[in-house]
Amino acid sequence: MSAENFGGPEGAYGAYGAYGAYGAYGGAGAYGAYGAYGAYGAYGIPAGPVSAEALIRNRDGIVGAPLGSMPSPNPGVPNDVRNLSRLSREVRAAIFSFALNQDISLTADGSGTGKAILWRRKSDNPHSGPHGYEKLVKMKSPHLSVFEEQMGFLAGYADLRQDRAAEILSQIGAPVQFYQTIAFIDPARTPFTLELLAVGLRFANYCEQQLKYALAVKRPIELSPQVQPMIPTPTHGSLPSGHATEAFVMARLIWKLLRGSGAPQYSNDDYWGEMLMRLAARIAINRTVAGVHYPVDSAAGAMLGLTLADFVAEKCTGCDWTRAKFNGHHYSGSSDFNWHDLYTVDDDEQNAVSTGPAGDWAKTSQHSTVLGATPALEWLWNKAAAEWVDFS
Repeated sequence: MSAENFGGPEGAYGAYGAYGAYGAYGGAGAYGAYGAYGAYGAYGIPAGPVSAEALIRNRDGIVGAPLGSMPSPNPGVPNDVRNLSRLSREVRAAIFSFALNQDISLTADGSGTGKAILWRRKSDNPHSGPHGYEKLVKMKSPHLSVFEEQMGFLAGYADLRQDRAAEILSQIGAPVQFYQTIAFIDPARTPFTLELLAVGLRFANYCEQQLKYALAVKRPIELSPQVQPMIPTPTHGSLPSGHATEAFVMARLIWKLLRGSGAPQYSNDDYWGEMLMRLAARIAINRTVAGVHYPVDSAAGAMLGLTLADFVAEKCTGCDWTRAKFNGHHYSGSSDFNWHDLYTVDDDEQNAVSTGPAGDWAKTSQHSTVLGATPALEWLWNKAAAEWVDFS
């Protein structure tokens, strides 16, 4: 996704990732008209030298003599969510991203196998220093021997390339159209849901790229010339998988909106959540099929994505948050990726412990929020949540 052409300035969400016009929502070519809406292509004279000349001449023709003393407008209301509805989406995107990014820091230990910690701010005091942060995600890279053993999975999954080629190529960019087959997402019907998902994807990219850089895990193509990926291998590190991270961020945020809607079809059963997670897992596994990721990358990415989705929800609603730890030293090279090891749909909770043949490789714990919801993000969440309320 943005980490690997899934949702950032160089990825799909294309223009929107670069704070543009939403032109890339839904995949290549889809929702072209919505892109035009974002750019206001259908309104008035297109911007350019001709229109500028026309506006100059128009002013000269109508401005006339001064109108005299005019009443002053009310002063602006600083830092007030009522302003948000009058801002463009790209401006709101910057505000929402700042609200999330300012609460995150990272430290790394490059000795031996890589270790990195994402820290979350726990104090409103900007001068509180390192004591103003607490652990959000701790990630320890596996030993190289684990990746070498996992090369067997890549050889096996390569047999599925012909069958999944269309999926893999369609999922290089943000695969909103795949999630649209499960949840009723549409730019006209759920514009704020799409905006929230874009916020989540940008934030996930912000975090995952720092972890990838800190851990510096070699890609499969560097371990064997016989991998021969079917798509170009991204230049950044392999673990955690960016596609897995962002796929699970998207799946969990959608599921949280559905669960909170009060609509009976979402409230009484976990069918939609199950399907959303199956989709996220398939997107992640397709990156192993393509030859650019190990299964352990998807496990680390899924854990990170689920945790970051909870963090976004906390900043939007003030709900509890999850602390997570991924210990690659205890991940067995013989273990494939299975999302059920990490998450329980009906409770919308990450599993406390994930265990494999080599021991406990993931642990999580729940914590109550201290800072609570951020007003701007709470505004966006409420707008998105209202799109899923079923009329009675």
